[in-house]
Amino acid sequence: MRADRAILKRQQEEFVHERAVGGVFEQFKVEQKGLWEHKSAAVIRDNRVQAKVNAHRAAQKKNLDERRNKLAALLSAEQKAYDQEIVDREDTPQQRMDKMAVRAYELKKRREDERKSYVQEKLYQQWRDGIDELRSMDSQIVGLKVIASRDQQLHEKQVQRDEEHAHNEFYDELWSEGYRAKIEREGREKMIKAERNDQQTATLGVQLAMKASRVQEDRDQDSMEAAEMKKLWAQQEQEEKDALVREKITNRVERAKADEYMQVAKAQREEEVRQEKDFDKEFVSSVLERERKIAEKEEEERARAKKKAVEYTEALKVEMAKKAASEEEMIKMQNEESEKQWAKRYAGWEKEELARRALMAEVYQDRGEQVRQRQQMRDKLTADNDTERQMILEEIDRLETVEMQREHAEKMIGKRHQEELFRQMDFHQVQRHRQLQQHAIEQRQAAIAEEKIRRAVKAERDNSHNIMREVLERRKAASNACVAPWDK
Repeated sequence: MRADRAILKRQQEEFVHERAVGGVFEQFKVEQKGLWEHKSAAVIRDNRVQAKVNAHRAAQKKNLDERRNKLAALLSAEQKAYDQEIVDREDTPQQRMDKMAVRAYELKKRREDERKSYVQEKLYQQWRDGIDELRSMDSQIVGLKVIASRDQQLHEKQVQRDEEHAHNEFYDELWSEGYRAKIEREGREKMIKAERNDQQTATLGVQLAMKASRVQEDRDQDSMEAAEMKKLWAQQEQEEKDALVREKITNRVERAKADEYMQVAKAQREEEVRQEKDFDKEFVSSVLERERKIAEKEEEERARAKKKAVEYTEALKVEMAKKAASEEEMIKMQNEESEKQWAKRYAGWEKEELARRALMAEVYQDRGEQVRQRQQMRDKLTADNDTERQMILEEIDRLETVEMQREHAEKMIGKRHQEELFRQMDFHQVQRHRQLQQHAIEQRQAAIAEEKIRRAVKAERDNSHNIMREVLERRKAASNACVAPWDK
C-alpha cells in the first residue's frame, strides 16, 4: 500500500465533489440563463407590442389633432359666416320704421274689424229679440232641449241598472257552478286519496322486503372487502415505510448538495457585503473629510470677519475719541447721527406716502373717467332710443294724417260728383229721382227683412223638429229590452 493512499483518495473524492458542485453550478447557470432568455423574450415581445401601441396612439393622436384643426377652422368659418349673416340680416332704422308703420296699420284695421263684427252681432241679437215668433220658437226649443236631456238621463240610469242586474245574475251563476264543481272535486279527491294509500301500503311492503335482502348482501360484501382491505393495508404500510426510508436517504443526499451550494453562495454574498461595506466606508470617509474642510474654511472666514469687525470697532472708537473731547460731545455726536438716520427714514417714508397718494389719485381719476364714459354711453343709447321712438311716432302721425287727407279727398270728390249730377238735373227730376230711390230702398229693406225673418224661423223650426225626432228615437230605443255588454 502506498503511503499517500489516503491523500490520493481524499483528492479523488474532492475532485468528484468539485465536479458535482461544478455540474450543479453549471446547471444552475444554464437554468438561470434559460429563465433570463425566456423573460427577455417576453420583455422584447411586450416592448414591441408597446411600441406598436404607442405608434398607433401617436398616429391616432395626430389624426385627432388634424381633425380638431379642421373642425376648428370649419367652426371659425361658420362663425364668421354667421356673424356676417347676422350683420346682413340686421334691419336698418328705416326698415324698422316701415315695419312699425305696417304693424300699426294692421292692428288698427283688425281692431276696427273686430268692432264692426261685435256691433253686427249685437244688432242681430237686438233684432232677434224684437220678433215675437223667434222668441216663442226659442222658448219651445229650450223646452225640447230640457225634455231631451231628461230622457237621456233616465235612459242612462235605466241602462246602468240593467247592466248591474245582468252582472249580478252572471256572477251568481258562476258562483253556484264553482260551488258544485268544488263539491264534486272533493269527492273525487277522497276516492283518489284512498286508492293512493292502498298503493303506497303495497309498495312499502315490497320495498321493505327488498331492503332486508339488500342489507344482508351488503353485510356479506362488507366482510369480504374488510378482509381484502386488511391485506392491502398491511402491504401499503410496508410500502410507505420503504418509501420513507428511500425519501430520507434522498433528502440527506440532496441536503448535503444544497449545503455545499449554500456555502458557496454564502461565501459569495459575504464577499459582496464586505466589498459594499468597504465602498461605503470609503464614501463616508471622503464625505466627512470634505465636510471637515468646508467647516474649517467657514470657521476661518468667521474668525476673519470677527477680527475685521473688532478692528473696525476699535478704529471707530479711536476716531470717535479723537473727534469727541469729552463724553458730552460724544453723546451729542451720537444724537446728531441718530437724527440724521431718522431724517433719512422720514424722507423715505414721506416719498412712499407721496407715491401712494399719487397712485390713489391716479386710480380714482381713472375710475371717474370710466364711470363718466359709461354714463356717456348709457346717455347716448337712451338718446338713440328716444330719437328712434320719436321718429316712429312721427311716422305713425304722418301715416294717420295721409289717411285722413285721403278720406277727406274721397269725400270731397264724391260730393263734387254728386253736385255735378244735381246741376245737370232740374229740381223736379231730382225730387222724383230721390223719391223713387227712397221707395226702392224701402222695398228692398222690407224684402230683406222678410227673407231674414223667414230664414230664421225656418232654421228654428228645423232645429226643434230635429230635437223632437232625437227624443222620440231615444225613447223608442229605450223601450227595447236591455242586454248584457258581453251579449251585444
